[in-house]
Amino acid sequence: MCPSSTKEYKSEVIRIERRILSPTAINTYLSCPRKYYLRYIRKLRTKPSIHLIRGSLVHKTIHAFHERCARGPPCTSETDAAETLIKIFNRLWQDTKGDLDKLGLTPEQLQHYHDDSELMLRNFGSWFSRQDPLTVVDASELKIFSCQHQLMGIVDAVTTKGDEVTLIDYKTSRDTTITDEIMRQAVLYAILYQDRYGRAPDIVAIHFLKDPGDPIPIFIDEFFLDYGEILVESVREKTRSQEENAYPCNCGGYCERDFTL
Repeated sequence: MCPSSTKEYKSEVIRIERRILSPTAINTYLSCPRKYYLRYIRKLRTKPSIHLIRGSLVHKTIHAFHERCARGPPCTSETDAAETLIKIFNRLWQDTKGDLDKLGLTPEQLQHYHDDSELMLRNFGSWFSRQDPLTVVDASELKIFSCQHQLMGIVDAVTTKGDEVTLIDYKTSRDTTITDEIMRQAVLYAILYQDRYGRAPDIVAIHFLKDPGDPIPIFIDEFFLDYGEILVESVREKTRSQEENAYPCNCGGYCERDFTL
């Protein structure tokens, strides 16, 4: 049963904080239990990287773009969309210059990632301008907490067209393949949405921003939802312990490179 007040909610979250899972936490555990232990139980700091910083900036840019479109007027042309996205991104990039400089990359390397990010945003702008005007962006960076599943996640965007609901997950990775990890994320986002709104989304679309084409749809059905619920409970049972020896490394020690020990 969910807490009925903000005070009760905060108290409940503190009491069960260790057991709240997320799509990222579940995938982390399945990739390497020790990596899960270091990140979510020992709570070590993740080392900054250009990939994490750039990915965050691109996501923030698209979120700000959606908010601007919601306020109006919408960016209906590819040129307007691209110009707006690039303007937002460059402001965020400049604001993050101190963190970028600490990475120790050469100016040429930083310029490469900057230009590569702009390309992804131009791809997004081109795709956005091609969308049916009847498609509505209902939410961006939608944070959902499920009391029933003790699961939390952030959905990049939610769109509706008629009765069809689509969740969109933006990816800045080089690889544009739907992996098992991505499939699990999609199913868990669908479970979160269903728990919040009383219905499952019809589609979870994976938008690889490096690809100028359309997002790849994953169609949600009862099989996926049942699998997702089993997955959550399975990982929950395996992550109840706080003992280090309950989380063996299966990645050859690479997991420790991601953290400040």
